[in-house]
Amino acid sequence: MARRNTRRPQSSGKPAWVWFVLGNFVGGFAVFIFLLSDLKTEKTKVTGTGKSAPQAQAPAEAKPKFDFYKLLEESEVKVAPPKNQQVRVRETDNGAGNKPAEKEEAQPDLVYILQAASFRDKEEAERLRAQLMLANLDVKVESATDSRGTWHRVLVGPYTNRSKVAKARSILAEHRLMPLVLKRPAQG
Repeated sequence: MARRNTRRPQSSGKPAWVWFVLGNFVGGFAVFIFLLSDLKTEKTKVTGTGKSAPQAQAPAEAKPKFDFYKLLEESEVKVAPPKNQQVRVRETDNGAGNKPAEKEEAQPDLVYILQAASFRDKEEAERLRAQLMLANLDVKVESATDSRGTWHRVLVGPYTNRSKVAKARSILAEHRLMPLVLKRPAQG
């Protein structure tokens, strides 16, 4: 019967404990040098402050300056008053609900229209128009032709004040649409 060779091959390197002791020795020496240099800098600080007392008082007297107060006054920008002032009048409605109704007099000759989307295909525009009409919006499809072809725009409105525009925009946002706000002259 043949015997197996159970011997381990002999390594030619140093044992692990030698590397451990050597690493600790080198690390301890590095820490010692670091602390020694730190002690030297503290010693020079102590001897330096003992010799000249006025230098120690100078940083204590120097307080930080806050010049931004002066800078803000110097950089003030004068803004001219607006040419067209918008007047908001709040009136009470003595009708059915006695609710206060808000009227805006922004620019009486302009109305707001929301462009919900534009399509090349008229059937897609009509499909979106039907969806938005079910959401109780005043919708129409307007066709326009330019150098790129014919576009069918789905328009919501017209609205005379911004609160109604905001309400219509929120309804369009529920349908995942981001409309463009257009200002057009009011028609008669």
